[in-house]
Amino acid sequence: MRMIGGRDYYDAGAAWGQDESIVFLRNGARALSDIDMFVEIGLPSTSCAGGLVARDAYGARPASGRYRPLRDLAIDGVAYGQKAGQVLFCGTLYRGLRLAREGGGAPRWFWTHAALAAFAGQHGLALHEGEAYAGTARETSNVRRQVVEYPTVELPLRDWFDPLSLAGRAREAVVRAGITIASRDPDAKVPLGPEYAQLPWAVDQPTLGAMDFARAVDPFTAYQEIAMWVGGVLPAPAPGTVDVTDNRVKLEKAGFDHRTSFRRGKGG
Repeated sequence: MRMIGGRDYYDAGAAWGQDESIVFLRNGARALSDIDMFVEIGLPSTSCAGGLVARDAYGARPASGRYRPLRDLAIDGVAYGQKAGQVLFCGTLYRGLRLAREGGGAPRWFWTHAALAAFAGQHGLALHEGEAYAGTARETSNVRRQVVEYPTVELPLRDWFDPLSLAGRAREAVVRAGITIASRDPDAKVPLGPEYAQLPWAVDQPTLGAMDFARAVDPFTAYQEIAMWVGGVLPAPAPGTVDVTDNRVKLEKAGFDHRTSFRRGKGG
């Protein structure tokens, strides 16, 4: 598989050999809105109900209502913020948590419950698992000029990290849309679409290295999965048109017979 446009962590998988007939184009510009993903395509809308908490605060939840997940917290006296991120990769949805130092610094990503639990133990923190909760999200569509509703689910922390393989209509919609990778990075700059609609989902762009996605799928496996998805699942691109440059062919296609034409060259 040949990759065109930018570089990402899974490019290292090409060292194991590649099929030049398969081309993965990272276009660097395509982006979709939450409404595009959750309504038009049918990707499940989920959020994380848990996160890291300080041990002395663990269990200190409101008397009524749900615990607000992904709170900022101090680690070794330094303030950190938590946010959730998602990656749709070759028909499977991966969900992770990002921990970043307030004011700058490289973020740290967690793509498994075990990795987050190990980090919590090393730094004297605890995990708030949270509870499942089903609700309805409401967004104003700038393009449709109306309020759009769709179901959404808060997932307990342990369930949040479980990869979800799409099936049925959702998978078919992803294939029809020609999506190999779609990432929602909370730290990425969000482009604007028509009518200033926010487009937080980057499609087929080299974004996974910044999300440390190698912790979810190693470079070799990622490369192979992309090659199989592009070469065997997505529909083949339509053949491009051929520009005819031969003047004789152009004349004949236009119904102009050079043998009977009255036109002559300059020397005729």
